[in-house]
Amino acid sequence: MNKTYDLKKYRPIHLDDLTHLGRNGDGGYAISARQIDKTEILLSFGIFNDWSFEADFLKRKDAKLYAFDKSVSLPLFTMKVIESLLKAPVHLLLGHTVKAKNWLRASHDYLYAVFNFKKFFKPSLNRFFIHKFLGHIDNETYISFDAIFKEIAAFTPPNLSVFIKMDIEKWEYFTLPDIEPFVEKINGLAVEFHELYIAQKRFEDIIKMLSKHFYIAHVHANNCGGLIHSSNLPELLEITFINKALVENAVLSSRSYPIEGIDFPNNGALEDIKLDFIS
Repeated sequence: MNKTYDLKKYRPIHLDDLTHLGRNGDGGYAISARQIDKTEILLSFGIFNDWSFEADFLKRKDAKLYAFDKSVSLPLFTMKVIESLLKAPVHLLLGHTVKAKNWLRASHDYLYAVFNFKKFFKPSLNRFFIHKFLGHIDNETYISFDAIFKEIAAFTPPNLSVFIKMDIEKWEYFTLPDIEPFVEKINGLAVEFHELYIAQKRFEDIIKMLSKHFYIAHVHANNCGGLIHSSNLPELLEITFINKALVENAVLSSRSYPIEGIDFPNNGALEDIKLDFIS
């Protein structure tokens, strides 16, 4: 089975208003400023202990935030703090300085989550957290796009007023086809695509479906996944899509990727992965 994909097929269009939201590492994404301006509802799927993208977005635009993640809980964050603080000195004693620093950094991130989760997600601030995964059905564990858009329809959001951020560990392949009935409401998406070495066909089908309504605005390789074996193709791709209604005279980008000042390595200890869409 062919387990590689043709990167050149996913060359972004040129946009002169790209901006980076979120921390300069894993969890940050590049999107168009015009998408921020249009957004009245931000849907975020998969936050775990990092809502820096959502925080930066809401600094730029006073939008309603609905964040979904069944895996999130304060007891889990507390347990992760303890685990990280126990592992850091062990690695330091073993001479694993980099690993020790990583565990200390993790303990800081989890501690921040413990103290800031309830401060950030407040219904009084129009920041809603829903303790569910995105799925095809609606029950105590899952919620579907259909249910979500029926709920937000009560606010009668105008067309192009919804932006979606998605990092849901392979579930993007199963849930993204369900957005097609709602594309007129969506100005764009920022999606992390996982395990491209085994999900090539699903990935290509999703891109084909989305390309009916959206242009690819930006692509960044997540260097945490490295390269697919015997290839120069990244295993993880972060792709931003922009609704075609927001772009006049789309032209393919001639930029080199990653873009300085816009893109940052997900793992700061490793060099970012260069993407060649042209040669």
